[in-house]
Amino acid sequence: MVFDESPLKDVYRRLVWGPYRLGLARLPAGGELRANRALGRLVGIGARGKRARVRRNMARAFGEDPRLDGWVRETFQTHFADQYVSWTFARIAAGQGSAYLDLEGREELDRALSRGRGAVLMHPHMGPAQLPLCVLGSEGYRVNQVGGGGVSHELSAEGRRAAELRARLEGDIPGRIWDGAGYIRPVLRALKDNELVLSAIDGTGGGRELGRRFDRRVLGQRMKVPVGAVFLAMKTGAALLPLHTFLGPRGYRSVIGPELVAPSDLEEAADLVALQLERWLRCHPGDWHFWDEFEPGRFLL
Repeated sequence: MVFDESPLKDVYRRLVWGPYRLGLARLPAGGELRANRALGRLVGIGARGKRARVRRNMARAFGEDPRLDGWVRETFQTHFADQYVSWTFARIAAGQGSAYLDLEGREELDRALSRGRGAVLMHPHMGPAQLPLCVLGSEGYRVNQVGGGGVSHELSAEGRRAAELRARLEGDIPGRIWDGAGYIRPVLRALKDNELVLSAIDGTGGGRELGRRFDRRVLGQRMKVPVGAVFLAMKTGAALLPLHTFLGPRGYRSVIGPELVAPSDLEEAADLVALQLERWLRCHPGDWHFWDEFEPGRFLL
């Protein structure tokens, strides 16, 4: 979710990245996520234009479902939990990961790694997207993330300061983040060394997308889906596993599914990505980040 630059947004940034963030550091582990979801509920009430856009795009996917307004509220909560998840990374790295995330499917991951080929975890941007990366790293897995993209508009000076602080806090993640716009050789090397690589199968958000994409239908709409995650598995022989994160009854939960059969070509890879992405979005619509961009001219054709 992207909010336009404005003087009011800069005032908000100074408050949130300053006294609000420092105040949340006094809460018990896990309290930050709950507080930030509450902040998202408040902002969603005031952001009438953004709320209407998200609802319109969700209706494009699901029709006039009676659950739409609830999903829209959840989308704002998801965005704010994710936007400030970097505040928790130091705590997770210090061994408090269970207070933030219930991680299911370690046995699937361990089974894949036992073959010595590395593993690619293909995932959508759902929930606080870097939570599983940080938690897996804190548990001793050698983790890597393919990142990149970013916003296409210019940030204000206050916005740049917030972005720089966020980047410094991401340095607390016990893992490595690689720029998807750069050479993929380090990522291939990581898989050869039997490490984990997390790679998204939806988008980066903000207007700059990376990698090769194919035209497929997702939720009845034509969408360019990225195949980079599947390509890495095809290229190296690494195991390919699905991972998604969502809000459960007791907090955030990530599920690692059984190993998938790697496609034989990129056309089949795109089919797999579209099928898996649609399945996740239907199950957990309020946990996805990009509903404000699920429209023609951005995510859709």
